[in-house]
Amino acid sequence: MINLALLRAFRRSPIEFLDLLAASGASAVPLRIGPERVLLVDDPAQAWELLTVHARRTRKGRGLVRARLLLGDGLLTSEGEAHLRQRRALQGAFGSHRISGYLESFAAAAQRAADRWSDGGEVDLVAEMSGLTLDGVGTALFGTDLRGSAPQVTRALAELLTGFRLAMTPGGVILLRSPLPTARRVRRAKAELENVVDDLVRRRTGEPADPPTVLDLLTDQRELTDRQMQDQVMTLLLAGHETTAMALTWALAAIDQAPAVRVELEAEWDARAKSEARVVDAPTGQPAAQLPPVTLPLTTAVLAETLRLWPPSWLFSRRVVEPLTLGERTVPARTMCLISPALLHRDPRWWAEPDEFRPHRWLRRALGHPDRFDPKAPGQPRGAFLPFGAGPRMCIGEQFAWSEAATMLAELGRTWRIHLTGAPLEPGPSSMTLRPKDPVKAITLRRDSA
Repeated sequence: MINLALLRAFRRSPIEFLDLLAASGASAVPLRIGPERVLLVDDPAQAWELLTVHARRTRKGRGLVRARLLLGDGLLTSEGEAHLRQRRALQGAFGSHRISGYLESFAAAAQRAADRWSDGGEVDLVAEMSGLTLDGVGTALFGTDLRGSAPQVTRALAELLTGFRLAMTPGGVILLRSPLPTARRVRRAKAELENVVDDLVRRRTGEPADPPTVLDLLTDQRELTDRQMQDQVMTLLLAGHETTAMALTWALAAIDQAPAVRVELEAEWDARAKSEARVVDAPTGQPAAQLPPVTLPLTTAVLAETLRLWPPSWLFSRRVVEPLTLGERTVPARTMCLISPALLHRDPRWWAEPDEFRPHRWLRRALGHPDRFDPKAPGQPRGAFLPFGAGPRMCIGEQFAWSEAATMLAELGRTWRIHLTGAPLEPGPSSMTLRPKDPVKAITLRRDSA
């Protein structure tokens, strides 16, 4: 009965699924779910140890294995030496020196989105944020304008995420190949995304860009087949914009419900705009985007708090391939270990007022000094905050995502306020990312007339 109840809960809501899993005692003793022995790792120290110390004793779990059916064998789904080679090949696109060069692309993408809005107009916030981040990723990583493909990609991605839920069910591999209407839509969506990726690859000119784009870095890997390059681009394209789009959606919804925080944010954004204006007028005439960015401590804190409460990557798993020790217990081989940032991030053992949106918990304040963002400020133990994972499979684009989200949030907030017209957001059915349950309708209000 517990298997059926968990399956139903998974379909309805990730939070309902996690609560039922915890209530079933899966964190104490591995729980038999179908053919799997599932252990919920809800202790931060043990989660950290599993992802780092024991990384070589584990392999990716069921979710990423099934995701391969939809994304191919890219960085997210590859394993072992293949994953290590791919990560090394792409590392050059995500170094700190490269990310500082992406800020102009992020700001320009946000400005293009803002220019389409009207005072008092209604928007679909998920679609807007997806289009915005797709524009930023396309320009920064691929040197390509993807705005024309945004509606197609957004629509196809929603279908593909539905396919993930289907893939995770018993017999999911067979179901995805079946004539079921959902399966047909998923296959059609996958084909549409592959066409976008193929077109993206074809647009690359013969001469590498300076600095090289992701496509240039992949082309340098002579051993990659056309199919492998397609899988890498598909993974980076979708993972690179979907998680940030969801983070921005949840952040804007939270800001709308916290007017005092919004006032402080707008002061920070306005100060940044004035600082950049002074830089442009400086005697050197050097554009602001080429200088070190003005820090945005509260903006970063808002994003950290958003990732704490609504982590886009809400669950990941590792399959144990040889016995290992976590804490004082031995975990047998073949056990499926689940780690949920959505649970760890709201655990009252590690967080004060865990269900409250409190961005200031991430700030260090000292008399006579400006506020400073500090990821250790809340006092949580290592492993209690894992929005990007940890260890050798930690998200390669972590700093890219922080910079993209902060820059875009600040750029939009210079001019616009976002007001949601419906009830507070709730997570929808379980998928690869934590998405809102219903369409997110919002009103765009120009700040000078709000």
